Amino acid sequence: MAIFHSQRAKHFETTLTNLFTPAGLYYIHFADATALTHGFETYAQTFVSHGAAKNMAMISQQDASIVPYLTVRSNILINGQHRPFTLIPEALRKDTLLLDSDAKHLTPAQSLYVQLFRGLMSGRQFLLMQDFPEALDPQETRLFLTCAQEAIAQADASLIILTTDMGLIQANPKHSWQEAPSLDDAASA
Repeated sequence: MAIFHSQRAKHFETTLTNLFTPAGLYYIHFADATALTHGFETYAQTFVSHGAAKNMAMISQQDASIVPYLTVRSNILINGQHRPFTLIPEALRKDTLLLDSDAKHLTPAQSLYVQLFRGLMSGRQFLLMQDFPEALDPQETRLFLTCAQEAIAQADASLIILTTDMGLIQANPKHSWQEAPSLDDAASA
């Protein structure tokens, strides 16, 4: 049966590549938080069921997987370092006070950055993000998106942002869906 699983995994990888390349930021709209949570869980499960979990990293405030007693640097590198540390913006690389401090007091914005760079440093090609925390103001969101765009481009990866913010969809029409594409249906075609 491994032969069939391998073919299914390759077809799923092709589907992902067709949807989410070139490398960049992609936005998928959901009507409300409940639909978004369901969509995030469905996408994550679809990656796992198609043997692509090692190609995906998840960014979520509900399950940030931040280890509080480890340093911020250790949390970023917890899954290994498959890309150069220079991928991380210079301001963060030079902030040794933050990098060497315990991760237990990270703000929601800092948690997003740690998860983003953890996924990129571990060599993941696709990062699946479960919207922005409500605590982030528009300026923090723009800063995150700018930083993510630069890092994603350097890493030749794709950040798939599931969001309830129609403004992000309208501002990025070429890289957005108003309805989530079904990865499972596309992969089994």
